Amino acid sequence: MKPILYFNNKKYKNIVIVIIILFLSCNNYNYQINNIKVENIIVLDSIVKNEELDNLVQPYKNKIKDLQKIIGYSKKSLSIRDGILESSLGNLLADILIEESKPVFNKMYSKNIDFCLLNFGGVRGNLNKGQITQHHLFTIMPFNNTSTVVKLTGKKVLELIKYINKAKLAHPTSGIQIEFIGEKIDKVIVENKKFNVDDTYYVLTSNFLQEGGDKMDFFKNPLELYPLKTNIRDVLINYITKKDTIIGKKDNRIIRF
Repeated sequence: MKPILYFNNKKYKNIVIVIIILFLSCNNYNYQINNIKVENIIVLDSIVKNEELDNLVQPYKNKIKDLQKIIGYSKKSLSIRDGILESSLGNLLADILIEESKPVFNKMYSKNIDFCLLNFGGVRGNLNKGQITQHHLFTIMPFNNTSTVVKLTGKKVLELIKYINKAKLAHPTSGIQIEFIGEKIDKVIVENKKFNVDDTYYVLTSNFLQEGGDKMDFFKNPLELYPLKTNIRDVLINYITKKDTIIGKKDNRIIRF
């Protein structure tokens, strides 16, 4: 059976014929070109619009645009790792969360938040000096944790303080001041009042930590539980958008001598 060769470009027709002849001359087989068919393939200079595909992709395009939108400005670079028991970024995040959550909690339950504790491991990025976008906040807090308030006994709060003492990490806090001398708890101030182990306290945290995440078991089974159901990252984004310019710093709210 004699093979039939096809080629789809007139421009190279003669070159192909020469190559085939040279190839066939190198062996003893008696091949013969019987026919050559040429086909022109038209390449369009535009892409045909696919409305169904566009509708599928459009929401993601809008989301990317939102993430790139500038929402504020930071006067200095902030990090979760620039301190031993506190950090400039951790202080800022906890301060924002408690400031924004206090009126919400009071309106919902006619009660006041005493202090806030988040976890070091929940903050995954730093904030550089300059313009802030939503993408920066997604990098810093990538998890969809929500705000939760728990009512704790003074004994549970003491467990919380001992946890901070032992962990030796800059867990974000606000509304509480702690002084350690060596490994000893020397002074604790909550909302400008001396801590009393016989009192009860309303503590703002995340739903993840309330469920015992990061081994913070003192948040489990509280006297009372108040889910605010506000996404922590969204609270931060909304606050920065309102304030435009933010300042974060360390202020010795938790210190060891």
